[in-house]
Amino acid sequence: MARKKETHGTISPEEQAEIQRLLEQVHIIAQELHASSDPQQAEAALAGISGTSETIQTAFAKALSRVRDADAADVLLAMHTFSSAKESRKEARRSLIHLEGAKVYPLWRPPAGQPAVIVANPPRFWKGLATEIREQGEMQLFLCWERGIDYGEVRMLSFLLDFWRDGVKDFALDTSDRRHVEESIAVFTSKEENGQLVDCTLAEARRLVEEALSVNKWRGTTPHKDYRHYLPSVRALLFDAPDVDQDRGRTFINPELEPDEIAVNYTGAWSMGDYGLTYDLLARNNSMREELSRAEWIEQHRAWADEAKPARMELGFAYEREQTQSALWLPTPIIGGRGSARKEVELGWSLELSETPLSGTLKDMPMGTVVNKDTGRHWFWTSCTLAREEDGWRIQSITDEGARAQGLPTAELQKHIKQHEDRVQKIVRQQQSADMSASLQKPDIGTLFDEVIRRMQQTMAYDDALIVKLPLVRTVYESAFSHAMAIGAAERAAAYLARMAQRFPENRADILRQLAALQAEIGDTYGEHDMQERARRFYTLSEQALRESIEVQSTPLSYIMLAQLKMRISDEVDEAEQLLHQAQDLRSNRNEEMVIEAGFGDVASNRGQFEKALRHYGRAAELSPDYQGIWNAIGQAQKQLKRSEEAEVSFKRALQENQRDLEAYT
Repeated sequence: MARKKETHGTISPEEQAEIQRLLEQVHIIAQELHASSDPQQAEAALAGISGTSETIQTAFAKALSRVRDADAADVLLAMHTFSSAKESRKEARRSLIHLEGAKVYPLWRPPAGQPAVIVANPPRFWKGLATEIREQGEMQLFLCWERGIDYGEVRMLSFLLDFWRDGVKDFALDTSDRRHVEESIAVFTSKEENGQLVDCTLAEARRLVEEALSVNKWRGTTPHKDYRHYLPSVRALLFDAPDVDQDRGRTFINPELEPDEIAVNYTGAWSMGDYGLTYDLLARNNSMREELSRAEWIEQHRAWADEAKPARMELGFAYEREQTQSALWLPTPIIGGRGSARKEVELGWSLELSETPLSGTLKDMPMGTVVNKDTGRHWFWTSCTLAREEDGWRIQSITDEGARAQGLPTAELQKHIKQHEDRVQKIVRQQQSADMSASLQKPDIGTLFDEVIRRMQQTMAYDDALIVKLPLVRTVYESAFSHAMAIGAAERAAAYLARMAQRFPENRADILRQLAALQAEIGDTYGEHDMQERARRFYTLSEQALRESIEVQSTPLSYIMLAQLKMRISDEVDEAEQLLHQAQDLRSNRNEEMVIEAGFGDVASNRGQFEKALRHYGRAAELSPDYQGIWNAIGQAQKQLKRSEEAEVSFKRALQENQRDLEAYT
């Protein structure tokens, strides 16, 4: 229960709030005192108090005189024993006497051998260290102060800073000696995944922590509990320190990152909301940086993100363009000359966004060449020109390649599409020849696969531009759909089908069925990745598309697909059976009858009626013995009926039809 708020006429409202916060921590501080086994641990328990001003400590001690329990007495005894502030020690003693008059006594005793009063030297900053991995959106920060008599102790504040969502994600305060601190840091740096530690001034540390706290405020998250507990110490040592050295503007980005890594990190940070990092990855002469300060850039982009709600960024490809050879010979640069001084990197990526007018205010906002209206996913094609600076590669300019493609003439778009298709077909033929060849020098499959993915995504951007120019030509949509399916881009393919369903009413029912099948497949994929909410969303979209197709044209196939979907995602077996009866009334050929019989078999199996299921499956097998999965279904029903020998025969038949049928093996 929160303690009654104390008021003191001689102190400010801010100081009153700090005293109230300390009063709410009394039981925790007392527990830490009881757990202490030496003076250093006892002092560490008081860190949240000793880090405040003498005025706050004195007023806090006075307020404790009105808290009638042993925990308050324990804290007062510790303050009287260890506080370096004279007035607070005296007030703690007076409050102890006051509690004794009320028969409230401390249960804790100071560790043996500790002098009654320790007057410590004021802390002085020793060193700061930070991991040079700011591009990952998370970094570790260590800040050390020398303190105590002869400055023999070291107080270290450790921060784990997250710039995507959690802000001050973790925190620890430790008081020990130099040797222990050095050993702790050595253990940390021995783990390769932690990255390299570099020096960090107090001013730079303050900037980093303040930015992390701004993330907490923006995202509505809470800094780590230990940070909140030791906030007075952090404030005294870091935020209120009079001498914080110089902020050199260090970004703490790994200087060894390659151009493609810089471009990918920029795009990822832009999508995840780490706008401080995006600004730091821009070159000094980038025009976007000249127009806005870092703080203004962050504020503008956060305002946009609050409305656009960017989520689920997916990287399609990152490709460093080959450098064109100049006919004019130029000398190799003497300074900063590791390779070319400029690089160009292309990126294909997508992001879910909500539409907002603020998108028009961002100069780095690319145009989505196609949008899936159901999910808000936008597909982008951008390129970055990078220049080498003393801190590493930085982005000099960003080009919206998708928007640029839409400005090309129709003939040129078709030419680009054909060039990409020809190259992909050549790669496929080369790979087929290599598979048949005994040669040891085979092409790198991974490199060829990456090239195919890149070229197909670039092709789809040209497809999108053609759709804008030729909106009534159905073959353009079909080509885009085919390209998307060729690389398994199901959600993008669904976007093309949705457009076709709106644009071409003469084939609307067929297109809607195709769209429904694809949406169900996407739902299955999300379900396999344990993203059940997303899976349900796509199953719902699939059902909506099927019901719409039935409204346009009642066909057996639409009812069959809807029945299959119902059994796939829910226990609505009765509705599935009704849908199959509706399909049965409309059937016109053996294939439709065969699928309906198999559906009735599934309904019976779901109800545990395996004899009935076996009759329906058998009828389906008579109509089409090679119907996919039918022999496995028969075997499963026979297995449930304890007909092991018959089941074995059916499973073997299933394997003859499909050797990859894992269920038949089991």
